[in-house]
Amino acid sequence: MKKTYYFNIFLIFIISITTNFYFGSIGVFPIDTFAFFDSANFINKGFLPIRDYWTSNGFLVDLIQSVFFYFAGTNWTVYLLHSSLINFILAYFTYNFFISENLRPIYSLFYSFSVAILAYPSAGVPFPDHHSLIFSIISIYFLVFFLKKKSSYYLYSSIFFLTIAFLSKQIPAGLFSLLFIFIVLIFSLKQKKFIYLKNSCLFTIFLFGIIILLLILSNIGVNNFFIQYIYFPLTIGAERSAGFELKYLIKSLTGEYKYFLLLIFIFLFQILKNFKTINFFDTKIIFLMVSIISIINQEIMKNQNIIFFLLPILIGLIQSKINQKNKIKKIFLILLLLLSNVFITFKYNERFNIDRKFMDLQGINKQNFTIAENISINLKGLKWVSVASETNLKDEVSLLKESIDHLKLNKENSLIITEYQFINTEIKSKVYSPNRWYTTDGVSYPLKDNKFREYYINFYKEKLVKNKIEKIFTISPLDHNVFNFILKKNCYSTKQINKILFEHKLDNCLNY
Repeated sequence: MKKTYYFNIFLIFIISITTNFYFGSIGVFPIDTFAFFDSANFINKGFLPIRDYWTSNGFLVDLIQSVFFYFAGTNWTVYLLHSSLINFILAYFTYNFFISENLRPIYSLFYSFSVAILAYPSAGVPFPDHHSLIFSIISIYFLVFFLKKKSSYYLYSSIFFLTIAFLSKQIPAGLFSLLFIFIVLIFSLKQKKFIYLKNSCLFTIFLFGIIILLLILSNIGVNNFFIQYIYFPLTIGAERSAGFELKYLIKSLTGEYKYFLLLIFIFLFQILKNFKTINFFDTKIIFLMVSIISIINQEIMKNQNIIFFLLPILIGLIQSKINQKNKIKKIFLILLLLLSNVFITFKYNERFNIDRKFMDLQGINKQNFTIAENISINLKGLKWVSVASETNLKDEVSLLKESIDHLKLNKENSLIITEYQFINTEIKSKVYSPNRWYTTDGVSYPLKDNKFREYYINFYKEKLVKNKIEKIFTISPLDHNVFNFILKKNCYSTKQINKILFEHKLDNCLNY
């Protein structure tokens, strides 16, 4: 039995790693693909998120990636190794979860394969949304284990993974934290064992204390952490929540999430079938709430969809709860579920992995690529094709290479502001941008009407002064508008180097 178990885990490992490596190396959406490449490398040079560059999410993703780079080298393979291992960890715990739900090993393996195919490969590279959702789901697994075995080990594990999820991205981890609190509170009241509630509070305080201590010792600062990682994102969440309308959710449920809706109805049928013996802490009820939270979060965030890997988990749970005594009917239902899972896996694998929809590469010929090693030796293994290269791949590659060569000749203290965030590592720059990424939607930094705007401007200025910046280089599609509101008017002159690279020479902008 143990040999079978270890062999199945080995198969899960192979599928999880190879699938993510294969699809993750096809195409780029620069601002997302390289979001944690340069920043993680710069952590190993002494820079830290929040302290040295503005970070509104992905705090822990940066730190984990820096560890991978530190021990294994800064390159594309190591970059993908991080996300691939997270993909495996999810599939591994999913397999054990199904086994605990009395699903036979062969079926548990089958559904775990589907999860591994649909979870991280949609992005391929380390990404905060994936980290947060994946670690939240693992936390729910441990919560289910705790409810069954009443062991504090599983309770602590659930809290630990929720903390990791939150430090990766605040949402959906925050929503799952509310679910965790609600369930543990009701469970403690029903069992009349408040030791569970007490232990949860004490362990949470312990973890919180460790985080606070590390923030102080690293000079990141508790106040800086709360402003950048808690208070500012809350202003974004408030704006997005205000735009959330029930009618749009209903429209999505009957369209994008129709398979979720179907499985939710089946869950409800299985639950209500045994209405008199309903157990509030039944796994089906918990994952019914998990599905609702995931869908609502996806609607509020308005990002590319990442929740379809939950479908195989729901189908596997439905199969584990089949109580049909008639063998023929039972076999028929199992076959129907297995075929449904195959259909769903193929459908969303084609949309998100093959078409690379998460990276906005759907409809683009992925066969028309260049070897990214031609741009940077650190990107060996990546097949470069992007939205920008759809019409002229050769032009994009040559311009990037030309820009990198020019930047290597620069000897002055300079910033490089770009969505191609592998360039700082390629040219071995000594200064990192005061912001990890630049978007115009108010998510990456405070816009004009945000109450943290002045704090951000002062933070940015401080980094420019500290590093005695003389030039700022921007690479299209980014331009001077991402920093000009921070500087005095007309205190810099702009020179175009090529079609995409611009040099902005500062002249007494900050009174060094």
